[in-house]
Amino acid sequence: MPIEQVFVKQMLVKPMWIGKTCVKQHRVNMIVASMLLGAASASLAAPDQARLKPDRVTLTAGAQEYWDSNFARTADTDSEHYTHSYVALDVKQRVSKQDFSLVASGSRYDYAEREDLDANFYEGQASWRSDWSQRIKTSVVWKRDAYLVDRLEFADKDITALENLQGQITLIANNHISFALGARQAEQTHSNDLREFLNFDEDELFAESTYTTANKSSLSLRLRDGERLYLQPLYTNPDGSTGVLDFEYRQAELEGVWALTRKTQLGFTAGRYKREGDINEGTGTLALVDVAWAISDKLKLALSYSQNEPAIGETFDSPADIRTSKLGLNWEPSAKWLFSMDASYSDLTYVARLDTPARDEQLTTISPLRLTYQFSDSLAIRMDSQWVDRESPLLYRDYDYALASLGIRFTF
Repeated sequence: MPIEQVFVKQMLVKPMWIGKTCVKQHRVNMIVASMLLGAASASLAAPDQARLKPDRVTLTAGAQEYWDSNFARTADTDSEHYTHSYVALDVKQRVSKQDFSLVASGSRYDYAEREDLDANFYEGQASWRSDWSQRIKTSVVWKRDAYLVDRLEFADKDITALENLQGQITLIANNHISFALGARQAEQTHSNDLREFLNFDEDELFAESTYTTANKSSLSLRLRDGERLYLQPLYTNPDGSTGVLDFEYRQAELEGVWALTRKTQLGFTAGRYKREGDINEGTGTLALVDVAWAISDKLKLALSYSQNEPAIGETFDSPADIRTSKLGLNWEPSAKWLFSMDASYSDLTYVARLDTPARDEQLTTISPLRLTYQFSDSLAIRMDSQWVDRESPLLYRDYDYALASLGIRFTF
């Protein structure tokens, strides 16, 4: 097993732009590792069992100990020690021209000082991809992401979950041009009753065309049309009128991948959206640029810049604009060792809402060392470190903290 996979199985997916924000989530909080999980579709049981012998089944279990110097995210330090335990299952199978995959896991968080925050949750991804012919391909993907909210966002316990179900058909015209049509349904839920007004359902249709070159560079044009409905109004006025976050949206995106050299790749996404709703109203721009450079077989560098305008209601305190620059470096001196570091800087712009003024905040995140050592195919350890500093004109949002973790993982 490659050393990059010895702790948390990473599912590499393209960013999904919903309405006007990217849900490739940046959780600058205590949760360093997130496990994907899911449930197998009942349709998988129908084919002949002899044909469904899995090519690879991996069961993993582990625990990570965390030490957070300022768990409460306040100007006054308030430390906490907690444990993240998990178990995960990874199954992949190819049957004729059908590819099935399942990644499923469950997580448990136990806190030393705040036992009321102890929590269990699951995540997952299941997919079915089919090559019906050389020109017709289909895919159905279900994915569930979940996480415990950071203390800055909400002081009580809350598990936020986002489920996406997406299906698409791809028509390949020739070696260079393809077309795709698809649909997506999404649902966001919160476990805490006080945050149910942030629950929403979303439906979307999309179409895209892609041009691919001989060296695997590509350029895609994608159009989206969708609607998001929140299950509760944001507020109710004394006269009975309500403020709702519901909106319809249309969005156009241009996405490209350019293989500059054998070791260097440039990717970008640029989009323009229009949103129509009571509170969520207006037009805007989104962008993402990233560069990956394999300096050598053992050393890899990644750079990225993104601009994101989250919708009101995606989180309790949504910034109107987020601009983030990030640097990442991986060094693998041998098959057993992996060292990595990354740093990011974000400018966050907030408009005046309710009892909070308009303001700008800056967020700096530095992970000076992540170390993974693989004793064998079955056993690995990992050590992480992180420092986060938020600068805000609001005293209760101006803080910094350090986070360290040490964990072990078993693979069966």
